[in-house]
Amino acid sequence: MAFCNHCGAQLPEGAFSCPACGAPIDQIHQQQQAAPGNAQQSTQQNTQQEQPKEAVTIGDAKDCTGEFEPEDLSSSNKWAYILSYLWILFFLPLLVCPNSRVGKFHANQGLVLLIFSAAVWVVSAIVGALVLLPVPFAGAIFGTLSRLISLAGTIIHIAAFFYELINILNDKAVELPILGKYRLIK
Repeated sequence: MAFCNHCGAQLPEGAFSCPACGAPIDQIHQQQQAAPGNAQQSTQQNTQQEQPKEAVTIGDAKDCTGEFEPEDLSSSNKWAYILSYLWILFFLPLLVCPNSRVGKFHANQGLVLLIFSAAVWVVSAIVGALVLLPVPFAGAIFGTLSRLISLAGTIIHIAAFFYELINILNDKAVELPILGKYRLIK
């Protein structure tokens, strides 16, 4: 019987992640459960062979790495996963690797980020249209505010791109903070 190192919940046999908290189940823990007599020796060998890579997480971002097969995370399709975060290219993993759960994960994250960017653009355009109000200084105030909203949206999108770039290169699948919890592509 195995228990999660993160929350203490009981783990089902062969689980890749904890069903209660979503924490990934490391291979060392699984091998200790399978062969308790050789646990110390296999732990030392695994520690020497491979150091686990840490995911970059911010705030409430969920690390979903344990939900996917390790081969799928470290596949040769990383370039498609990375490009899916560049505005309209969110669909790229769906074309390159249509049966990949990791590809669908990144396509969904890219689509949510695209919708966020479009919403920011619409808000910026509406605020920018307010420059036509016949009020003194309205043009300067709303024009500047429109540009600041647009700039903030662009900075957030670029930051999200680099955030996911680092995680993808480290074979991790981590949701975007705040936006990542929405599932549009399943």
